[in-house]
Amino acid sequence: MLRLAAKLVAFFWRRADGSEGEEAGQPGPELAEGDAKLKTVQGVVTRYCGDYGMIDDLIYFSSEAVTSKVLLNVGQEVIALVQEDKVSSGLKAIRVEAVSDKWEDDSKNRSRGLSDSSPRVLIGCVTSLMEGAGYISQTTYFSLESVCEGFQPCKGDWVEAEYWIRPGTWISEAISVKPLRYKRVDRVCISSLCGKNGVIDDSIFFTLDSLKLAEGYVPRRHDMVSAVVVESSQSCYVWRALCMTPVKRRDSSAFEETADEFCGALLLKNKGDIEVTRLTNFGTLKEGERKNMVIWIENKGDIPQNLVSCKLAGWDKAKQFRFQMLDKGQTCPAGSLVPIPEKNFSDKNIDFLDSHQKNKTSQASESSLVNNGDISPDDCTCKGENGDKEKATPRKQATELDPGGLIPPGGKTLIVIMCDAKSPGRCRELLLLCFSSFTIGRFLEVNVVSGEESLIAVREPFSWKKSKTTPTLTSTKTTVVVTAQKRNSRRQLPSFLPQYPIPDRLKKCVEQKIDILTFQPLLAELLNMSNYKEKFSTLLWLEEIHAEIELKEYNMSGVTLKRNGDLLVLEVPGLAESRPSLYAGDKLVLKSQEYSGHVIEYIGYVIEIHEEEVTLKLNPEFEQAYNFEPMDVEFTYNRTTSRRCHFALEHVIHLGVKVLFPEEIILQSPQVTVNWNDLQDTKRDGQPTSKNQKSTKDQSKHAAEERPAGAQDALRLAAFARKPVNEAQIPKAREKEFFNPVLNENQKLAVRRILSGDCRPLPYILFGPPGTGKTVTIIEAVLQVHRALPDSRILVCAPSNSAADLVCLRLHESQVLRPGAMVRVNATCRFEEMIVDAIKAYCKDGEDIWKASRFRIIITTCSSAGLFYQIGVRVGHFTHVFVDEAGQASEPECLIPLGLVSDANGQIVLAGDPMQLGPVIKSRLAMAYGLNVSMLERLMSRPVYMRDEDAFGACGAYNPLLLSLCRLQSS
Repeated sequence: MLRLAAKLVAFFWRRADGSEGEEAGQPGPELAEGDAKLKTVQGVVTRYCGDYGMIDDLIYFSSEAVTSKVLLNVGQEVIALVQEDKVSSGLKAIRVEAVSDKWEDDSKNRSRGLSDSSPRVLIGCVTSLMEGAGYISQTTYFSLESVCEGFQPCKGDWVEAEYWIRPGTWISEAISVKPLRYKRVDRVCISSLCGKNGVIDDSIFFTLDSLKLAEGYVPRRHDMVSAVVVESSQSCYVWRALCMTPVKRRDSSAFEETADEFCGALLLKNKGDIEVTRLTNFGTLKEGERKNMVIWIENKGDIPQNLVSCKLAGWDKAKQFRFQMLDKGQTCPAGSLVPIPEKNFSDKNIDFLDSHQKNKTSQASESSLVNNGDISPDDCTCKGENGDKEKATPRKQATELDPGGLIPPGGKTLIVIMCDAKSPGRCRELLLLCFSSFTIGRFLEVNVVSGEESLIAVREPFSWKKSKTTPTLTSTKTTVVVTAQKRNSRRQLPSFLPQYPIPDRLKKCVEQKIDILTFQPLLAELLNMSNYKEKFSTLLWLEEIHAEIELKEYNMSGVTLKRNGDLLVLEVPGLAESRPSLYAGDKLVLKSQEYSGHVIEYIGYVIEIHEEEVTLKLNPEFEQAYNFEPMDVEFTYNRTTSRRCHFALEHVIHLGVKVLFPEEIILQSPQVTVNWNDLQDTKRDGQPTSKNQKSTKDQSKHAAEERPAGAQDALRLAAFARKPVNEAQIPKAREKEFFNPVLNENQKLAVRRILSGDCRPLPYILFGPPGTGKTVTIIEAVLQVHRALPDSRILVCAPSNSAADLVCLRLHESQVLRPGAMVRVNATCRFEEMIVDAIKAYCKDGEDIWKASRFRIIITTCSSAGLFYQIGVRVGHFTHVFVDEAGQASEPECLIPLGLVSDANGQIVLAGDPMQLGPVIKSRLAMAYGLNVSMLERLMSRPVYMRDEDAFGACGAYNPLLLSLCRLQSS
């Protein structure tokens, strides 16, 4: 089949190439070479297997034919010089060159001063390790000699590496490897330890195989330790400990607590090859009802076991449980009560076991539990009784119990547990089966409901009764769907965002102009934590309903589409004035004229917009068969941003009152100690620094410039790991004060407050009129945080693409960040032509959302930040979130990036001007109930952010810990 396809393609090549050569008047692309012909072909790599690959599944090539230094992947566009053999008619490429990516033209990269042979930056995960070496992202080789000092990589670690591609091969090799993020944690507790693996503070994984420990120290649970950790993907944990130092050993009370937990879990285990039924929940019973349950006891060992007694622990004061043993006519209507405290047997202890203490403590723990209260086993032995209301019929077993309760090997016996529902509520009791040398426990549980409670119990899900209307005859329709066009295959993200459909009753209220408070009375209340989600969800739906109604006004009927090659073009009058407002990726519905009661609907997607012409992607068969028939057009509202807002509303609840409704300030230890000499010197009566100080700074600066950046980071990590525990653990700011030397005093103060983060996670607000340098201050703060906090990951957002592009451009122009430190994530529907050339390289890295999520600085719009929800990014993934122009974003839109920050140590910075134009809200109802109030404006009305001349008169009348006012600099 492959040879037949090759012949067919070769035939058309000969004809096409011949005509092209005649028209051009130049030698054609065919070059005779013996019995072979050479052709230049542009195609796509469809298969790649180590040393060879296929182009368009027709052309074979080997690694020796690749001339560029780019690692080829499936989907890579290439230009190949193809050899056609007359004898075999086979196609083989003798030269393959990768086509440069559309985001990054080679000519534009020359301005960056990086040649093809220069090292490149890679952010990836260590996927495999071997003796003395390993691989990053499965393809990039690195030697342990290239790893920075103090860092021992482990599988799953996220690293930043400089690599190059060996000329003439496809092998990429890292020349320096360092952890992507690292930090030091102090006075944290070892929360669990199982074998060689353990967890610190319920969030940091460690394994003894790669952990550096103090001499003679063996970690134990509940030890208080300090550790240096690096970012790593280890099951459900995102940090891994490199080294650990003990601060304080666990005390005896913690050991006793562990012993109690161990005893409780050990009691519930099967022992002595005896297996006891585990399903002992009676479910829900009505008051006065009785239910029996059979518990089987089976001896699967080779030694007979003696069942001495059955006991109840006495947790149930109403005495709703009793049991009887059905064997040889013996019954036990009620068990003896053994006073065992219930607190030692919580649910979390059932699954907890410490294997190397099992054999040692089982005998002692069980005997102490059974003998507690001075009750002997003989007092609890089941005895025959004939006075019960329900006479149980004795059952014959395959092997019967002897009079002493002996269960032979392979033998079974059963106990019938009877529950008389007396006391409403949930009840739990402990059943103890006492054998000669051990005890096995089982929980007995029941939920008792009263008669009145059962009468009002839910019998079916609630639903609004729909009005009975006479069915109307509707025309049948057929829907033809085409898959939406994606700009890049790497954007095929999991689509697990819930739909959040608009409630029908809310639509009815709007369409029939019914009072909206009949649907959601909470709208009339002041916004608070209890109604936060419900109120904003309703306001978002109101805005959506208005947008849908507005779009329906632009629906067209009887229009004819134009042709543009194989695609169809729709002319939309008023589109240039955003009437209607359409974007690439939006969905349209084309309806054919009704014929014999049948209508065909074609789903199309906007792939290009030029003035008032919209290019559509439809079903291929329809595109070919369309013969200018009149069609009806319906526009649909793109709900992606709205769904992300709804999703964010569910996830920001973890931020709580302290972030969304701050009432008080709780000072935390500073993230960075700021002790800049420049600032102090300028305040000493305006005296300049001395010559000695200046020369010292110049020497240190010169030494820092001579040392490579990777070496600096390696030395920092090594010193960080060797630092004693008793020294100050707070990072220090750089010796040079600011990257931007023209900042005014207000901007410098704001940067220092953001870097310190004294009031985190309370949002820090930066506001002022236009032109006062709010964005410049954010740029400086981002650079300072990135430099001073190696464990930071910064998300910078803005409501619009233009504002986000400006931040990215300013950071690029600072020339402070190394390649691979920053990424710009765009929406899938954004056109390349709308992006500034200087930031296209950062946009290229943002195409892969999974890869982009690991960069240290990520820039995107508030809406596109929702892409990180779709790949499962967890709360706390970002340490710092900056929102520029926050006054122009609605509060739900602003919540999309805030939902990804930690509620404990996360830093939130909002910048904007509440006096400028606020969020664009079109629904009058949504505006009336507060959707047009930005989060920036609402927070500034809180008491902690309000103006106070008496308390903060010297600081511009605002609390400098929470808010900074940017002012125009006087000339």
